[in-house]
This record gives sequence, C-alpha cells and structure tokens, in this order.
Amino acid sequence: MSTWSIDYASITSTATKSINPIGFEQSALQSRYGMKSARPKNQDHNDVEMKIKRAWDVATGPAKSIPMNAFMIYMSGNGVQIFSVMITVMLFITPIKAIMSLNQTFERFETKGSKQPGADLMISKLTFIGLHIITICLGIYKVNAMGLLPTTTSDWLAFLPHKHVLEYASI
Repeated sequence: MSTWSIDYASITSTATKSINPIGFEQSALQSRYGMKSARPKNQDHNDVEMKIKRAWDVATGPAKSIPMNAFMIYMSGNGVQIFSVMITVMLFITPIKAIMSLNQTFERFETKGSKQPGADLMISKLTFIGLHIITICLGIYKVNAMGLLPTTTSDWLAFLPHKHVLEYASI
C-alpha cells in the first residue's frame, strides 16, 4: 500500500459526518432543491440597512473626485487655453448633470411596497448635492484665477456714467 492512498473501508460511519465549509448554509442548498425555505423565520434580514449603506456610498462618491479635480485645475495653469477652459467647463457641467438626475440616482435605494419602514435618504441626498457644490466652487475659483470673473472696478468701467464737463477753457 502506498503512503498516499486512503483505505475507505477503514473509515467508520461516525467519522463520515460531513462538516460544512465556512460560509456554507444548508438552508441555501435546501431552498435550491425546494426542500425548505432559504431563510429561517427567526432570522430577520434587514434590507433597509443595506440600502442606506449603499445610498451613503453613492452620496460620498463625488468626494473621491474633488482632489483629482483640484489637482487638474492646478496643473492646467491660469492662462486661457483650450485645455484649461475644457477642465473648467467640466467642473460646471458634470455636477449640474448629477444634481439634475438626483432622483434617478437614489430611486433604487427607496423602499416601496414593503412591510419595513422606508429609508430616510434626505441627508444622503443633501450630502451628494453638497459635494457637487464643492466641485462647482472649484470651477468658480478656476474662472476667477483665469481672470474671467469681473471682480475689480476696472471691469465695470463701461457701466459708470460719464463725467459732465461744466466749463470749457478756450485757449
């Protein structure tokens, strides 16, 4: 007999009791073949908590792009070139589109028609909007750094009234 062979006849019936691997659920196997329900009745699986967690993941998603956008506006410089203008336009358009599609983004996390109370998504929606407003503020900063915002008095000289000359000197 080789050292790597197993004699199955010597194994007793008490040792053949199967031990389930980690993460294996007998109830999942039984439900697959229609023997029992997949979930025991005493186990209350709370989908609302999972939906709230996923909603917060979506709400804090824009925070990951803020440092990248800040680095891009730093590297593009303050001149008015096509690359810096495209980055600046992106800083305005992307958050506005995301804010406009807010309800479509969060509608998959709303609980409708279930026995459990619905998840309150108002704070996560406000976080989502706030992070996009920070991105818009980065765009405003970039436009100001490029010198395109009229913030000095010399930018408004065309709207000042002309001085009326009261006397003329004839020389």
